[in-house]
This record gives sequence, C-alpha cells and structure tokens, in this order.
Amino acid sequence: MTRQRDLTISQWFARYSKRLLSYVRSKIRDAEAAEDAAQDVWLQLTRQNDLDEIQEIGKWLFTAARNRVTDYYRKKKNVPFSDLSRSGDVSDEGEDLFFDRWLEETLPDALLETKEFWEELEYILGQIPAEQREVFVAHELYGISFQELSEKSGLSVNTLLSRKRYAVLHLRRHFEKWPA
Repeated sequence: MTRQRDLTISQWFARYSKRLLSYVRSKIRDAEAAEDAAQDVWLQLTRQNDLDEIQEIGKWLFTAARNRVTDYYRKKKNVPFSDLSRSGDVSDEGEDLFFDRWLEETLPDALLETKEFWEELEYILGQIPAEQREVFVAHELYGISFQELSEKSGLSVNTLLSRKRYAVLHLRRHFEKWPA
C-alpha cells in the first residue's frame, strides 16, 4: 500500500511540479518564498490520509497553492486584490472579484493550460482599456502591490482598485462565453 501511495505521489509530482512552482512564482516574487510555498503544498499532500478521496489532483494542488500564496501575503499584510474578500466587492450581476479563482472553478484545468487559452487571454487583454489592462497585468501577473503602483503612477489606491475591478469583470464576461 505504501509503495503504491509513493508511486502515485511521484507521478503527480512529475506531472504537476513545474506548473505548480511556476504558478506560485507568478504570485510570489521572492523566489525562495515561492519555492517554500510550493514545497509546503507537496508536504501537505504527503500528509493526506487517503489519496483516493482527491478526485481532481490538479484542482487540489492549485487550490492548496493559492491558499499558501494567500497565507504568504497575509503574513506580509500585502494581499493581492484578487485574494481580497470584502463583502462589498460584488458587482450588480453578483460577480465577485476573484478572477483566478473564478477561472479555476469555471474552466477545466486542461483548458487553462493550453496555448489557446493564453493566446485568448492576451487577445482579450488587448481589448480592455489601457488603464485597466496596465493595472491588471502589473498586479495580477507581476505581483506589484497597489501601494507600489500608486506611488509610481501618482493615482490613488482606490482608483487602481476600480480599474482592476473593471478589467476582471470584462475578462470574466468574455471567458463565460469561451470557448464559443
């Protein structure tokens, strides 16, 4: 039983370790902290009593990774906008502002990992007003804090939050219809 368990975890590691580390590194700029967070995910997996209960390992791993990223920023008191959970952050359509979580819950892992998805994301980002796109890309993809963006641009944090919100809502509306 232990041998089969080790083999299963080894196969999952071979399949997901690079993508998981890339995901965490995209969220945490400190390379050492990112590697620690990714390693914590694998450690958490090895401590699971029954691996058979995990139905979708990719979703499980990336959810655990997202939680580690959130924990990292909570400790630093610098939480990315898409990880905030304030009750007032809901649009008229009932959409919240968790773009990365929404993607993971809405689109299958296999689709999110395709070249087609990333090309579509790049295309639709090109359709968003430049002010919104710049804030979304800087914060979501490069992990630059709103405070740092505010200092560089001279804009208020609230203005930047608003721009990010509009970008997220635009992306979500587009990807709800995708692939069409």
